[in-house]
Amino acid sequence: MLTRKVPSKAERYFSTGVSMITSTSTKGPNIMAAEWVMQISYRPILIAVFIHKGSQTLKNIEKTKEFGVNVASKEQTTEINVAGGYSGSEIDKMGLKNIFKTLKPQRIKTPMIAGCTMNIECNLVRKENLGDHVMLVGKVVHIKHDDTKSPLIYHKGRYFRLGSMIEPDRQEVLTSKSTLEFFKNLAQGRFVIKCVGVLVESKNKVLVVKWPKTELETIPFSIPPTGKNQREHLKKYLNQMRLDIQIERESTMRRLVLKNGKEIQRINFVIFKGKNNSTKNNIWKSKQDRIIANLA
Repeated sequence: MLTRKVPSKAERYFSTGVSMITSTSTKGPNIMAAEWVMQISYRPILIAVFIHKGSQTLKNIEKTKEFGVNVASKEQTTEINVAGGYSGSEIDKMGLKNIFKTLKPQRIKTPMIAGCTMNIECNLVRKENLGDHVMLVGKVVHIKHDDTKSPLIYHKGRYFRLGSMIEPDRQEVLTSKSTLEFFKNLAQGRFVIKCVGVLVESKNKVLVVKWPKTELETIPFSIPPTGKNQREHLKKYLNQMRLDIQIERESTMRRLVLKNGKEIQRINFVIFKGKNNSTKNNIWKSKQDRIIANLA
């Protein structure tokens, strides 16, 4: 029950979605509210539900080997309060026709709840006792969602709705069209380019390289393959570029969004400071350059 007394106020600072778990028994369908519901695998799609020991829902699922996960929408605070505020031994909750509107399931026998952001039909594949709850893992056999519905959020014993989207904090850098196109070509459609580079400074200037077939000059950087150690990748890249630079172990990160008109490209730069061991054929550029100024 969502109104249970918790041992510590700290526990109430978790923020979760809220779902209604449907199940069936010989006495008919039942419903309960659950905060602890999460997807734990993509292939196959697995959903974990944590249910208090001794609940009627747990008994139903153990017997039928199936259950429904109905992710509540922001309009369903009444349904959640009833599902979480009463036990199946007290009242036939699903029989309250002015509270719960049901949907016919597609792959299981347990009814689903109308008006939710998601309706997920599951077959039980694993059960495990964890503390004072039981983890039930269901393999999804049918899933559907409603784009017009926004999920309900539970925090500090109260319900909330999603607000406006928060754009991750990035430094905006106005660039030329050619510079933006250069980085968008590097991105190849990726939302964020993950780069690793070296910053070598001398007398308020920064060591740069000129990219072939362009006029663009930047600090030496590369795009490492996923999963590769970025410092080791950078060392190999500098060696291939015949740049005799000694790089430090500590790094910083610069999160930029390059912008030209309405076009943007997000970039994460992992930056290692370096020491130049060669004085020939080097290009040095002022720190006042827009991109370099945000990397130095």
